[in-house]
Amino acid sequence: MDDHAKNLFKKGVENLQKQNFNNAENCFEELKNLYPDNKDILRNFLVSCIQNNKFEKSEKIIQKMFNLGLKDKKLIELLLFVYKQLDKIDESQELIIKEKDVINKKYQLLEKFDRPAILMSKQEIKSLRKNTLKKIDQAISNLSLELNVDDQFLSPPMFGYTYDGDDNLELSQKLNQLFRKSYLELQKNLEIKKFENKKIKIGFISEFFNNHTIEKLFKGLIFNLDNNLFDINIFYLDNGKGIDNEFLEKEIMGKVNNFKLPKLFSEKINLVSNQNLDIIFYPDIGMSSELYYLTFLRLAKHQMTSWGHPETTGSPNIDYFISSKLLEINYQEAKEHYTEKLILCDYLPMYLSKPNLKKISDDEIKSNNIYSCPQTLFKLHPDFDEVIFKILEKDKKANIFFIKDKNEILYKKIFVRFKEKKLSGFDRINFINQMGQLDYIHHCGRASVLLDPLYFGSGNSFHDSMIYGTPTVTMPTKYLRTKIVEGAYKQMKIVNPPVVNNINDYVSVAVEIANTNSNKLLELKKYYSECAEINLYKNKEGLRSFQDTLIKIAKS
Repeated sequence: MDDHAKNLFKKGVENLQKQNFNNAENCFEELKNLYPDNKDILRNFLVSCIQNNKFEKSEKIIQKMFNLGLKDKKLIELLLFVYKQLDKIDESQELIIKEKDVINKKYQLLEKFDRPAILMSKQEIKSLRKNTLKKIDQAISNLSLELNVDDQFLSPPMFGYTYDGDDNLELSQKLNQLFRKSYLELQKNLEIKKFENKKIKIGFISEFFNNHTIEKLFKGLIFNLDNNLFDINIFYLDNGKGIDNEFLEKEIMGKVNNFKLPKLFSEKINLVSNQNLDIIFYPDIGMSSELYYLTFLRLAKHQMTSWGHPETTGSPNIDYFISSKLLEINYQEAKEHYTEKLILCDYLPMYLSKPNLKKISDDEIKSNNIYSCPQTLFKLHPDFDEVIFKILEKDKKANIFFIKDKNEILYKKIFVRFKEKKLSGFDRINFINQMGQLDYIHHCGRASVLLDPLYFGSGNSFHDSMIYGTPTVTMPTKYLRTKIVEGAYKQMKIVNPPVVNNINDYVSVAVEIANTNSNKLLELKKYYSECAEINLYKNKEGLRSFQDTLIKIAKS
């Protein structure tokens, strides 16, 4: 290595140490072109690329290192991480099977249920689910791993399957059984002490009490519970983000007690169980990789979850699922979708504040022919493609907007899926970059109509969009995860809301709204916004219904 290369290498290492990853990547890429087989250069180049979320580059570097004989446990597991980011699950599963004797045993469990975020067809979804159930059944019978939560935890297994449009009760139960068998710590039967609290002592446990949708959906309920009746405790996972300042302010005011959860699983258990809680409320079971494992254990007299992640847990230690009469078909049929006892509040179980922002002008929000589906791309079921292309066919002026994922991995797969349809109007599909909350809400306001994805609809984003009142067309099924928008319309008391029951009606209603006279569209949006102002934001009846539900549970 000549002096220039040595200086460049030194500069690259210094940039890595200072976390100037772009500069580091440039240094090591130049060095790699000069010395393509240098192991130290490749290692540092790989670190730089991963830190910069350059996962396609990272995959090529790892394969190059494999060819040079550098294949070891750490590098194999790094490739598994890269495959996950690239949504290359088939390749990941093949690698796990091939290298199972070398890598961490947790990957043998992952291989049984892991799946791509974006699937290309309904048939692929059907085949994948059938194969997954078969592998899980075999693993329950034959696989013995004895994993440790702290060193070998995986992301919750059910998350991706929630977007398929199928009944997930059996799958949830089997996955719960598989995890309980695979992690010895989840088999413990902890003894609940006998105690009598002066107030109902409730604990809210989440990783997402900091600038997250879960925080927005539930903090209004938490902060407005009656402190004369409730002793309110917050358990949060830090992960470098801390907790929102509002929780700290409420603690100073004496309204809540905040507990930072420790790193070790056993210490988390001890901290929570030692509080002698009457109720544990998990807002979002199935979203947090670390806290998911707590939900397998009995840490309080009563344990419940709700629609932060609108799916049954399959866990015998979660007693109740809090939903709403506005969000379910009817109690007798809906209860069959849950392993928990279903409890229906009279209103949406939320107390949401209206976003405080400076609005854009009326002229900006009465544009025609602008359709937007501003949802995360893994919500886009292949059946939804038919909706998109029928809109483009019916409305020749239509422009349809989606929002790219951060690393543009899912966007590329959706783009390919759309393009392979070879239908007219493809050039009027627009993928735009991610936005901050203010720009996102303004984007929803500028749209003529919003498109709710099939089989897993919008939630918090719908409530934000009602600042401007842009109508969302929705096609609910019998499952809660599809019925949030419909339930909100019911609570808002919207007359003739755009709720449909088939794809043709979905397209017709969306096109009709998007082509409404501009002034009438503005009137329609203001009507929706006014109804939200009265009945959706800071709904005191919803708060009261939620609180009454908690009191009944505590007394049961």
